[in-house]
Order: sequence, then structure tokens, then C-alpha cells
Amino acid sequence: MARSMISFFFALSIAIAAQQPASFSAASIKPAAIAIGREGGNRSRIQHTPTSLTMSNVTLADSVQWAYGLAPFQLPGARPGAESYDILAKTDAPVPVAQLKAMLQDLLAKRFKLAIHRETKMLPVYELVVTKGGTKLPKANAAGGPVHTADSLPRVESGAFVFANASMAEFAEMFGKLQGIDLPVVDRTGIAGSFDIVLKGAPAAAREADTAALFAIVQEQLGLKLVSAKAPFEIVIVDHAERPSEN
Repeated sequence: MARSMISFFFALSIAIAAQQPASFSAASIKPAAIAIGREGGNRSRIQHTPTSLTMSNVTLADSVQWAYGLAPFQLPGARPGAESYDILAKTDAPVPVAQLKAMLQDLLAKRFKLAIHRETKMLPVYELVVTKGGTKLPKANAAGGPVHTADSLPRVESGAFVFANASMAEFAEMFGKLQGIDLPVVDRTGIAGSFDIVLKGAPAAAREADTAALFAIVQEQLGLKLVSAKAPFEIVIVDHAERPSEN
């Protein structure tokens, strides 16, 4: 009986997967409205709903990272100053975010002629962990909402960095991009949810590339710390890519 039930649910999962669309029903790729090098040109934004994906001012590297669930350090060889794009894609019916990512993989393969392979390497990183005294994070934001928005960099407001509606993984990724942070930052806090995180004094420390000051700010204001580590990570190598074909 148990074996027949397992077989039933396995067959059901295959049937559900087969029903999910492999491609977007409509997609456009255009040169970004804000070009790299102009004010705001280094900031990208990704928004998704169950029926749409909107990527603003993204490079091919940004797109590959989101499609394959990669941190920036897992995609070596990304070119600074590469062309940036605005991508809008839609589905005919609601799909989970994992399927949106799979459909973006298909879009990149078709429109950019993207070809990749995977390797595993030991990499030095900073791990973001909770201090012995516990976290000082603000209250988590309410879950839900039809639109999820993720920025690539924090905002600067009143001498502070603001990481809006960021999960711990998103916070770690953005923090790792700040001047003065010389290794990738990986979330090891185990904390779920998203937060509006404010780091007072961090922009000044980043301008001076003051790593010690940035680490101290995180520990004092958030109850989190960064520790050096080495860990095996899957990385993705881009074997081939072209400029996108026309819409």
C-alpha cells in the first residue's frame, strides 16, 4: 500500500511538472533606460509576481545569477561595465518563482544563445552569523504581497545605508558589494523573513573602505558578525553568450 501511494505521488509530481509552461508567453529585451555609468546606472532591480518578471537595468550576469539562484561570486568572469537591459516577461497563468527562474533560463538560452557549465570550488568567504548576545534586527516585515522587489544595492538616506525589504541572503549579498568588503558574504544566520535594515554611519565607512568599521557597525547595530571561512561552492562558467536577438 505504502509503495503504491509513493508511486502515485511521484507520478502526480511528474504530471504537475509537465503542465508547467517551459517558456514565457511574451518577453521583451531592450537596452536599459538608465545606462551603466550614468547616475543610478550601477543599480539594478528585479520584481516578480506569479504572472510576470520585470528586470530593470540588469546585465547578462545579473540575469544569470537570478535565473540560476547564484551569488555574484558564483559567476566568475562577469564584466564590469557590460551592456545593461530592461527585461519584461509574462506568463499566461500564475506560476511559482522557481518556474519563473526556469523560464528565464530558457529565455537566456534562446535570446542570448547562453551556454554554461558548472564546477565546484573551495572559495574564501565571510560568513554572516548571529553573535552570542543574539540579534538586534528590526521586526520582520509582514509576509505576502503580490509583488516582490529586490534592489542590487542599498539606498543612502541621512547618512545611513537602507536595505529595504531584504532577506538575510539579500542583505549579505548587498553588504558584500560595499567598498571595503574584499570577500563574498554568505548568510549563515538561519533567520527567515525580510527586514528593513538601517546601518547608521555605514556610507562614510564604505567611502573610506574601512572594513573594520563596517564589521563593527554590523555587530553593534544588528547583533550579527562576519567570520572568515572557506567552503565548497558550485560556480557557473559561461561558455558562450551573444547580444540578445530582437524582440
